[in-house]
Amino acid sequence: MRCNVLYVTLVLFLSFWSLFIISIVKKQRIKGFYFKGFTSLAFILIFAVGVYDLYVKNNGMNLSFIDKKHILFTIFVALGLVCGLLGDLFLEVQYFYKEKKNSQIFSGMVAFFIGHVFYIIAISSLIGFNYLSIIVGLVFTIAVVIGGFILKMNFGKLKLPSYLYTFIIFTMVGQSLFLAIDSQFSLFSVVLMSGALLFGISDLLLAPIYFKGEKRVSFVIANLATYYLAQLLIAISILFIA
Repeated sequence: MRCNVLYVTLVLFLSFWSLFIISIVKKQRIKGFYFKGFTSLAFILIFAVGVYDLYVKNNGMNLSFIDKKHILFTIFVALGLVCGLLGDLFLEVQYFYKEKKNSQIFSGMVAFFIGHVFYIIAISSLIGFNYLSIIVGLVFTIAVVIGGFILKMNFGKLKLPSYLYTFIIFTMVGQSLFLAIDSQFSLFSVVLMSGALLFGISDLLLAPIYFKGEKRVSFVIANLATYYLAQLLIAISILFIA
């Protein structure tokens, strides 16, 4: 039964994801707004299926058999995914109100920033916080500062928020890496780490789109593909946590 529900949610996710990309390529932004929302909602539903599988046994809740670390992980990943949904919608609204582009991008950044904090807390609930993750975040932030200068990115008023966002997302990537190392690269940790890495890559691809006017369709599709695959992997990681 669980597999059937999971397959249905995966099909919904892939369908909405494809329709969203088609809408963006055709510059049908209103349709894209709705399909983007449905796609983001779909990865939350996929996570919900995983949570049901983890916590519900024989039509009852057996929380006494569940590691408290797993409960905390579940709560904070759920919050992170919801922040992702909100961030997606905030970012998409910019295309309807050109004069509010910066404020909408900032709102999206804040939502995703909070989401990454939740992801960091989720991972830390399993292995504690590894302070080397801060080094990872700093290294990538410095790289983005240098890369932005070389590529002549026009961050404008969003320069500092962009750097802070870079720091938090790659700190999250660092945490996922140390989780994988600590777990001896278990399936769960590799799936989660892959999602985190793709998240970082998607935002590196997004920066030229927002701050350098990159309009190539292949670039946009690559950004959307890596982002949604990232959220999908983070969502389905719950299936392998036990």
